[in-house]
Amino acid sequence: MTENDPIQARKEASNKPISSNVKRSRKYDRFGETIRYLTIEELQKLFDCIDNYRHKLMFEMVYELGCRVGEFVRIRLRDLNFSRSSVFFPAENTKTGFRKTSHLPRGLMNELKSMLKSQSRMTKRDERLLRPDEFLFLSPQGRNEHYSENRLRQIFQKYVRKASMHRQYGTDSVGRTLHQITIHSLRHSHLMHYIHFHKLPLPIVQKQVGHRTLKATSVYLRPSDEAVAEAYESVAPSRRFSCSTSRDYAPEQAKTAGDLGSTGK
Repeated sequence: MTENDPIQARKEASNKPISSNVKRSRKYDRFGETIRYLTIEELQKLFDCIDNYRHKLMFEMVYELGCRVGEFVRIRLRDLNFSRSSVFFPAENTKTGFRKTSHLPRGLMNELKSMLKSQSRMTKRDERLLRPDEFLFLSPQGRNEHYSENRLRQIFQKYVRKASMHRQYGTDSVGRTLHQITIHSLRHSHLMHYIHFHKLPLPIVQKQVGHRTLKATSVYLRPSDEAVAEAYESVAPSRRFSCSTSRDYAPEQAKTAGDLGSTGK
């Protein structure tokens, strides 16, 4: 084996799991077989209800990156690549323990630039980051501290209730409410929208969201509720049974019943 053998290097790396700052529990990802996502209309309704600029920017980023909340809150300024319009997630900050790079729409990247300049964290002329080790979104609680995952979940639920989309489906073992729509639903929504609506190839979406296998991404190939409804609505009315069908058969059924009744006497 040569010193720079990439195959051997990958084997050795696979035997050395990287500890992650993001919890690996899948307890709240789904309930039953239902993927908890928002339709495009529901997502727009939710975003329209967000009246705080910073909050709206954060949740739009979570959706467009398709990332987990634990990955998002740990983004540092140095992880932003403005020229490529991408965000880097180091291995220790991902659920899988593997690093990834995700695309961010250039419009949102420009919004970040404007925010950082207004906060004096980026120079206006040459757009140089002044403190690259700082977290992108600083918690109001302290200097260079990121938002906690729970705090971001709480903020998200506030807007879900404001949009009249709050639904719960039970409680957990300690009595906490389980919400049907959570901040993780933004990740599910990204996958459903970009696979079913935008028709992106599965491997592209897999790389964006950081799934280790294509099998994990292929779960989202299941028809969406909207696709099922649209398919059934597209069936020509002439090929359906109308409500009058049962009435058309009623006289004949009555006659048959009468015949049977008279025979039994």
